[in-house]
Amino acid sequence: MRWIFRLIGAFFSFVWRLFWRLVWIVFLLCAFAFGLLWYLNGDFQGALKQAERSVKIGQQSIDQWEKTGQLPKLNQTDSHQHSEGRWPQASARIYLDPQMDSRFQEVYLEAIQNWNQTGAFHFELVTESSKADILATEMNDGGTPVAGEAESQTNLLTGQFLSVTVRLNHYYLSNPNYGYSYERIVHTAEHELGHAIGLEHTDEKSVMQPAGSFYGIQEEDVANLRKIYETNEWGTIFPYFFAIMEL
Repeated sequence: MRWIFRLIGAFFSFVWRLFWRLVWIVFLLCAFAFGLLWYLNGDFQGALKQAERSVKIGQQSIDQWEKTGQLPKLNQTDSHQHSEGRWPQASARIYLDPQMDSRFQEVYLEAIQNWNQTGAFHFELVTESSKADILATEMNDGGTPVAGEAESQTNLLTGQFLSVTVRLNHYYLSNPNYGYSYERIVHTAEHELGHAIGLEHTDEKSVMQPAGSFYGIQEEDVANLRKIYETNEWGTIFPYFFAIMEL
């Protein structure tokens, strides 16, 4: 009988040692991942925030899975409402939220550069939010089935933007379950910035397709943008014309 108790004891001892080895491996992997984030960011607080954000995204996915047995469905790139807004000229000042994920900052910078290279519109980066027309930032919302959003305030009389805030949604873009590559995240940023300068959704091959973020900026997008701001030259004159007529 003693050998049975010894066998049981050995089994539980093995399980206990295996458990703590797994705990130790997980701890080392987490420490390595955090150290890598710290190295890439060059900022302890930034690495800490990024690690915390990743944990939250993972926990939200687990919670959703436990409740429904499936992950939240991502319906489209954004939920943009048709606004017909535009800026007084083909340029705007944009401010990047310094508190957002460093990868998203890189994504926005690349998207801005891609739009500027078209020659149809120019984004000017500013370092003070009070001087910006457009705020580029992030969100982390699994309850909103979109990868990003553009929220605008428009002057109803002139049809011109007063301000625009664009957001990239961490919940979907940083979650590997949704398969967003770096390139598709850049296209998502280009899409939201497209809304911020007056472009609307289209079902054609375009960066402004409402779902997927599979296409970058196309010639059609550039042509549509030129039309908006060629027409807008008259749009900026008419309000002053009517004001003079009233005098």
